[in-house]
Order: sequence, then C-alpha cells, then structure tokens
Amino acid sequence: MAAAAAAAAEAAAITRRLASSNGSARERAVRHLLSTFLPASAPHLSTSDLLKLWKGLFFCFWHSDKPLYQSSLASRLAAGVSSGPSPAAAAAFFAAYLATLRREWAHIDTHRLDKFYLLNRRFLHHAFLLLSAHSFAPDLTSQVISILSEKVLLPEADNVAAGSPRGLGYHVAEVFVDELLPVLPVSLQTMELLLSPFFTVLEKSSDRVMVAKVKSSVFNSFLDSGKQLLEMMKKGEEVEKGSAEEKLGKVGLLFGFCKRFADIGAKVETVQANRKVLFGLRDEFMKVEKGLELSGVEIAVPESESTEEPVVTGVVNGMDLDEVKVEKKKKKAKKASLVKSEKGGAEDLKQEKKVKEKKEKKKKKKQKKAEVVDGGDVTEHSTDTPAEEDQHMVDGTDAITFDEAMMSNLQKQFEKAAAEAGMVNGGSSSSASPGKPVGGKAAKKRKRVKSVDRLSEVSDGDDGISEGNVLSQDGEKSGKKVRFSMKNNLVWKPHNPLPPQCLRLPPSAIPRGSALKKGVKPGPIKETPTPVKKTKPKAKSAKKVLKKNPSLAVKRLRKLQSLSA
Repeated sequence: MAAAAAAAAEAAAITRRLASSNGSARERAVRHLLSTFLPASAPHLSTSDLLKLWKGLFFCFWHSDKPLYQSSLASRLAAGVSSGPSPAAAAAFFAAYLATLRREWAHIDTHRLDKFYLLNRRFLHHAFLLLSAHSFAPDLTSQVISILSEKVLLPEADNVAAGSPRGLGYHVAEVFVDELLPVLPVSLQTMELLLSPFFTVLEKSSDRVMVAKVKSSVFNSFLDSGKQLLEMMKKGEEVEKGSAEEKLGKVGLLFGFCKRFADIGAKVETVQANRKVLFGLRDEFMKVEKGLELSGVEIAVPESESTEEPVVTGVVNGMDLDEVKVEKKKKKAKKASLVKSEKGGAEDLKQEKKVKEKKEKKKKKKQKKAEVVDGGDVTEHSTDTPAEEDQHMVDGTDAITFDEAMMSNLQKQFEKAAAEAGMVNGGSSSSASPGKPVGGKAAKKRKRVKSVDRLSEVSDGDDGISEGNVLSQDGEKSGKKVRFSMKNNLVWKPHNPLPPQCLRLPPSAIPRGSALKKGVKPGPIKETPTPVKKTKPKAKSAKKVLKKNPSLAVKRLRKLQSLSA
C-alpha cells in the first residue's frame, strides 16, 4: 500500500511537470518518466494513475513543435509499449493511451491533427512489435486486440450514447494493415485473432462509415493482394520475398474469407444493413479462391517467423527512427539492384540461345524437300535455290513452290472442276482456258441459258404468252406495285435547332419510302404565327396627368393666381 501511495503521489507530480509551459521542464519530465519511473513503478500504478499520467503526456505532445521533435517524441512515447517491464504493464499503458486519445479526440484542431495521426501509427507499430517479441502468444494477442476493439473500434456500449467521437476508430481501421505488414508473416490462427474485431464490426456495428472503412482498408487490401499474387503465380513470375503481395496475398488466398463472410451473413444477430457488404465480399473472395483451385498453383501456408526483431526505441545508434528506416530501405534497394543485374545476365544468355535455335531451324527448313501431288504421282523438287527461298511465308512455315509441274497440275484440277460444274460449253474440259476466273461472265451465261430454256418451255405449253410476260414472271423486268399508307409512312421530325419554349411549333410531317414520287406532296405542315408579346402600358407620372386634366382645386388655384397678378 505504501509503495502504491508513493507511486501515485510521484505520478501526480510528474503530470504537473509534463503539462508545464516550459519546454525544457517538459523534456526532463518525459525522460524521467520513460527511463526511471515507469520501469520501477509500473506494477504499483493503478488505472487512474495511468490516466493522470497520460493526461500530462497528451498536453506535452500537444505543445511539441517542429516535425523532427514531434517524430522523436512520438517514437519515445510509443516505445513504452514495446519496451515495458512486463507484457501486462505494456498492455495497461497502451489501454490508457487509447482511452485518453479517444476522450480528447474531439478537441484536437486541424493544425495538430497530423501529428496525432503520427502518434497513433507509432503506437500501433510498437503494439505489434510487442506481440512479435513474444511470438504472438495467444493470451497476449487476444488481450491487446480486445483493448483495441473495446476502446476504439467498438465503443458503442458505453460511449456512443454519450456522444463519443469515432474519428480515432476510422483512423485505426485505415492504418491497421499498413502497421501490421512489417511483422508478417504470421500463422492463420494468429491472423484469426488479429482480424476478429473487424469481423465483429461487420456483424454488429451500425456505423456505416466504420463498415465502409473496414471493407476498403482491411479486407480489400487482402483481396487485391491475393489477386495480384495469383496472376503472378499463373504467369510464372517471381514474387519478391517480403513484399506486400506475398505477405497479404497468401492470407487472402488461404485464410478462407469466403466461408467466414457467409457464416457471419447467415447469423440472425447480424445488422441487416451490413449483409449486402458481407455477401459482396463473399462473392469477390469466392472468385479468387476458385481461381486458385482451377489454376493448380500450390501456395505454402504462412507461418510465423521465430526471429524476434529488436525493440526499436526513439534513438538507435545516435539516429532517429526515421533515419534508421531510410538506411534499411537503401540497403534493400542495393540488394535488389544486384539481384536484377544477375537476372539480366541470365536473360541475355537465354536470348542468345533462342537466336541460335531459330537460325538452326531456318537451315533445316531450307534443306527440306517439297512434295507436290500430280494426279497421284509424287514429284520431288529441291528448295535450295535462292529464288525459291523468297517464297517462304512470314510465319516461318514451308511455302509451296510454283514451278511448271505445279502450274500444270493446278490447270488440270481447274479443268475438272469446271467440267463438273457445267461452266464450259459442251462439257469439254479441253476447251476451257486456265486463265479464266471462276464465276463472273460464266455465271451470267448460265443464268441466261436457264431463262431461255424456261422461255422455250412456256412457249411450247402456251403459244399465247408473249416473251415479255415470261421475262416479267422470271423477275428480271417485273414492275412491282407499291401500296402507300399515309399512317405507316410518316416520319415526324422536330425542328432542328429547337426554337425557344414560347415559340415551339408542331413537328413537320414528311412521307418516306415509295411515297416520295412525282406528284405526291409531303404531308401537312402546320405553321402557327409567332405570338406577339403584349407590353403593359407605362404608368403616367402625376405631373403629366395634372397638366392634361387638372382638377377643380387646381383650376381655382390657377384662377386666383391670375387675378392676384
């Protein structure tokens, strides 16, 4: 009890120094709190003491200016989660931070909102570093995620009625996957624990904005990465190890989101307005999972890595956290450039081999012999001459050589086909010239012969029918009668361009089709005169009215004036 009372008193004194208007006093209080007080007194601090401390820390961060100092202070405050004396103390520190930030979120103005976004990102990052350092132990993971769910994502039970702001929950939903990505891959059981609050949001939350944020920022990121990974695996492309497509794509393909969304949508307790979102996500993930089954691509199940990352504090080897990240990115870029150069050399060798193989294939094609069928006899002709080499087709296939034997064979085949079709006079194939094209004049001659034969047959059967009537029956010179109906042959066209609304006229009627002949006038066109606007008479002034028609009093006044004069 004495230790707890002493810790509470010291916490109150530190809180007053953290909210001081003096910058150096605030900095000394932060150093003392993070380096000395929290590691020694964390087990003795109650929830109310932590909330008091965070009240002072909130105003300390509120007064921080300049981006570099804000980034350094955010990293040092967030490091209190990952470098806490025990996981329980770290979880309590994280819960007090979320409760304070949610309480004060409505009072943050637009000028200071960006730095609190940065603070929130750093705390999420260090919370995941804490879980990664303990190999994502199920008890600790469920404890941290439940704090995140109760304090931020689903605070309906105790705070929505009181008008609690929801902006912090929206921001957490947006940046959750980005801050989780550095600690991936994890096992599917761990991923189930990490995503459980977002499934609960889709099931129970009546906030449409929160549901939309969870859909677009969390689940769509797994869906898009899964599609990209599947396409790359189908094409045989190499997936960069540690990339977002590999880490998130494996989860999107192997987690079984389709079944999970279908189960949530089928529950009676699910909010009715959220079912459309759930079934839409189910259909999208079903397409991806079926595509994985049909493609036959095998993807290894992700497992959590046993390597523990070192806890990142505010300053590492004299450098800020941002500088450390920049150096890591530079090293990764150098490694990637070396790998690409090695791959480029291998690709050059492959291209040289392909060119050599193409040359060898061309040589073999030149040495082949073309076989030409001539009435059952097979004649061989060499294709080594340069004149015949030009006859090869563009696609690299062997071409047919047109020499004298080939031409004679084609001529014989053409004569046979012409004789069978009756295109040659007398049916003899010897008189047919090989240069005549099929169709054209020959077809017209055949048509005329048929009409003449028909004429002769009709004249034999009935001598009274004239030749002109037969031709009209054949359809060549028949005069077809056309009936015209005014109802069915009117095209109503509006005036173009349209006149003003006050001057709209009825559309013009113009006949169409066979009605447009000599002597047939177009349909009735009604023209209405344009209406003339009636102008209102202007009101006459009182002076003019009095001059023209003066009243009796005015007349008397004028008479008296004239008499006095």
